[in-house]
Amino acid sequence: MTQPDEPVFDTPPRRWTFFRILATAVLFGLAALLLAGVAGGIVAFVVYDHVTQPGADGPEVEVAVPQKATGRDVGRLLVENGLIEHETFFQLAARIDGTNQPIRSGAYRLHRGNSALQLLRQLYKGPSHQVLDTQFRITIPEGLTIRQAAELVKDPKAFIEAAHDQALIKKLGLDADSLEGFLMPNTYFFDTEPEPRALVERMAAQFDKAYKKLAAQVPGAEKLNKMRIVTIASLVEEETKADEERPLVARVIYNRIDKKMPLQLDSTLQFVLNKYGQRLVNEDKEVDSPYNTYMKNGLPPGPISSPGAASLRAAMRPADTKNLYFVSNADGHTHTFSNTEEEHNRAVAKFRREIEPQREALEKQRRQQLTPSTPTPESGRIMPVTPPNEN
Repeated sequence: MTQPDEPVFDTPPRRWTFFRILATAVLFGLAALLLAGVAGGIVAFVVYDHVTQPGADGPEVEVAVPQKATGRDVGRLLVENGLIEHETFFQLAARIDGTNQPIRSGAYRLHRGNSALQLLRQLYKGPSHQVLDTQFRITIPEGLTIRQAAELVKDPKAFIEAAHDQALIKKLGLDADSLEGFLMPNTYFFDTEPEPRALVERMAAQFDKAYKKLAAQVPGAEKLNKMRIVTIASLVEEETKADEERPLVARVIYNRIDKKMPLQLDSTLQFVLNKYGQRLVNEDKEVDSPYNTYMKNGLPPGPISSPGAASLRAAMRPADTKNLYFVSNADGHTHTFSNTEEEHNRAVAKFRREIEPQREALEKQRRQQLTPSTPTPESGRIMPVTPPNEN
């Protein structure tokens, strides 16, 4: 019941109060949008100015652009060499320029202090002909083991021996049997074809430089155990080639270690069995090795390949998720990440449903390639002979 000293309103004033509140809210909302628009415009202007305004030439840096490098790859190279702060700036510069010219592979001498647009236009001019004509180039891709990288040089045995040289290992401050994981993937240029030891030393020095640069960008990374970080990075490198997934894979590894769950990564079995490009079977999961992450909890004893900068960064700065599982998608490139075993099992079932038609098509193609052929009397063309059990 209404008390005598309370104001009593009829319906019209209540309606008016409602609309007044609504109008006030709308006005405040419009004002907030206006302010956000102004702020966004200021930020956009600052970024545009930073990307486009010419800067003074600073220290010269030699950057090697490998063959088949994408624009994103080049942007990442510029970041790794301290020429720009983020690869997005390079992508913005390409959009602003708008010419979409190809960037040829080779060695470029670029200057720190130049804007992203300046660097882009220097790259468009192509590498120095003097550098290309006089230098020997060798590309070591990401994700190779020492033995796999050794196959790319003239003396594989000498490369492997250099990568196990204790004097060189101790020079880098490592407590390890080899430089597995500590040879930086990159394109390297020399005046002449280098001796394997010279290449190993150059790769190890480049790794040390790249690692320190990445650690400087991640608060507290200098206190992290380098062997642990590089081991995790090597697992990330082998488990996904999608840059956006690397921090997610790293987080799954950390989460499973924290929960004392075995990592169960096929990549570690491939390493210990040297079984690359082959389908693993259940018997492989029973191999007695500290690298068998199906039987052993925690990390393997050391890296299983040479990770690139993106994987090292992911190991230092993993994603903030609770994921404990991931499984490949049928596209062969991406993965589905899950928090629970139930979610993971559904993702696995989905993968099997979607991959089966692909496997059947490959098997059909394989059978056709193995089937003998005979000319048809009608046209004289070579046609496959139908096996007896098929129509």
